[in-house]
Amino acid sequence: MRILHVSSTSTVSGANRYAFDLAAGQKDLGHEPIVAMPADPGTAFDFARKDVRSVVIGKPRAFSFLKTMYALKPDIVHCHDGTAARWLRFAPFRPPALVTLHIRYKPATMSHFEGVHMLADWQREALAGFRGRIQKVNNWTPSIAPSSAEAIAAAREAAGADAGNFLVVYVGRLEHVKGVDLLIDGFRSLPDPNLRLAIVGVGLDEAAMNARGAGDPRIKFIGYSNMPTAWYGAADLLTMPSRREPFALVALEAMACSAPIIATTVDGFSEMFRGREDCLVTPESAPALAEAIAVWAARKTAPGIMRDSYDMARFQREAGVAAVTKFYGDVIAARQR
Repeated sequence: MRILHVSSTSTVSGANRYAFDLAAGQKDLGHEPIVAMPADPGTAFDFARKDVRSVVIGKPRAFSFLKTMYALKPDIVHCHDGTAARWLRFAPFRPPALVTLHIRYKPATMSHFEGVHMLADWQREALAGFRGRIQKVNNWTPSIAPSSAEAIAAAREAAGADAGNFLVVYVGRLEHVKGVDLLIDGFRSLPDPNLRLAIVGVGLDEAAMNARGAGDPRIKFIGYSNMPTAWYGAADLLTMPSRREPFALVALEAMACSAPIIATTVDGFSEMFRGREDCLVTPESAPALAEAIAVWAARKTAPGIMRDSYDMARFQREAGVAAVTKFYGDVIAARQR
């Protein structure tokens, strides 16, 4: 099949990284995937495999995408956000199409699709009125290369953490939904001078978060990194303080790298950490984050980076890619009917 993946933004996000990784897996299965995104800011292209074709969407974006789609003649279109889904709403003679719910189902922009791909069980309730095909396939651990000892050491050095310090790490966008403000407030309430916090990422709230952390020398704002695995390897504890999170790719990557994790009990996290409730904390609570950090820090009684282990059987990449690609057949058949 010729498969056209589309996103309305090329920022680094779990949805865009997922799109490129799915495309790479489909390429390995013998298909012809193409990923279409705008040129700016373009950082998501850092995660594109070289043999997967990428197409830049120009301006005006909706018109440029539709022109690209009609020129490419894909067998199926796979949308990865609501804006991209809206571009297809009134497209005449379009190919069969589906959307992945990287966040929530939005009837106004997604009800016209032949298929919806769910990532987690909590998304099902909102789909009660959807008339197309529905398939649940978990997110999976992307194909990532582990970081070298040198890269991990460099990350800890950038965070100002030596072997005896307890390094807390956040990796992701700096936006309200991610709860970074709660993490900073909770961390600052802890007086332990051996604690360090590295905040890795950029976003709309970057200036506000920098201001919130100002004055505490234990907090370092790292900015954008195209090597998140170095930070997973460097972290004594990875924090995910999200206010909303469908099925976080960062968490899966960190689990694969054996990083200890604390996450909030929102959306997909409760499903991801089923059987590992020690990884979960109350959402919207800086004190709960502070308490969890203190508990984990107390477990570090010797120099070295703390590690953990997880059952990753539910998150196998090959099975996930195959299941999503197989679902395309149902979507195409629904369009033909």
